[in-house]
Amino acid sequence: MAKRSAYLHVGLDDRSGDILEPALQRHAHALSALGVHAPAASTDEMFRAAIEILRSHRTWGYRRKEVEGAWAGICRRGQRGTGTLVFSQPLLAEATTDQIELLLDGLRGFKRHVVITVAAPDTWTPGDLDLGPLLDRWITAVGRPDRVHVIVSPPVRRPATTWKAFGKVVGFGTASLSLDGVEVSTVARPPRLVSTERHAALRDLGRRWAGQIVSRDVDVRGDLADLVPAVAPAPDPVSLIAPTDEALAEALRAVERLERRNRTLETRVGELEQPRRRWGRSA
Repeated sequence: MAKRSAYLHVGLDDRSGDILEPALQRHAHALSALGVHAPAASTDEMFRAAIEILRSHRTWGYRRKEVEGAWAGICRRGQRGTGTLVFSQPLLAEATTDQIELLLDGLRGFKRHVVITVAAPDTWTPGDLDLGPLLDRWITAVGRPDRVHVIVSPPVRRPATTWKAFGKVVGFGTASLSLDGVEVSTVARPPRLVSTERHAALRDLGRRWAGQIVSRDVDVRGDLADLVPAVAPAPDPVSLIAPTDEALAEALRAVERLERRNRTLETRVGELEQPRRRWGRSA
């Protein structure tokens, strides 16, 4: 019997592939009819699986028991079915070698593919973000460079283009799988005021990324030239103030929501433990 295939989208922290996970959830039933299955029950479940693998649950305000077994549960669900499996969680892109091994261990017996979405570096991109070692980790993990697929996002972000490219990699068409109603919840990243030298460095970084991708002989979808940012016009500091202030306000609100969630969970845990302590004293 031929092996089933599993495609894991890990993205990068550049918003280039954020549309894929909610699109997979939105069209789960239609994809299933095509023999393509997204075994994660929700984007939240896949998120918990990712922070379980990365051991970053505390950073995100979760307790270990809230994430433990999330990835194993998703994999068991996928193992029971037939056809191709698809997963998406951009947080996993920079997983360590050991974390990748643990992640892919749940997909033993499958032809394992990794899809990495990437866009040209921008003013939010760390200057030392190197694609070479990242690609090497995933190539080593799946065993073959042709099972690592890089989707290059065009300069003007077009989610439908990324969605279509992902479908071609996996083997399904997206013409009838519209992105209408598919929402991506993210905090806005406004343009940042940086020096001319910083913009030049970003262009050099984009060229280096393109070279690193070519040298690894991976499957590429899109134009590698799009990884080199356009020459930036002279910035207008005044126009940057409003979006920056709005983004900061939204980030602070997100932090407040996370703090409230932590307090609620701690209170709930305390309430659950009280009857247990009373029962222990009366026993």
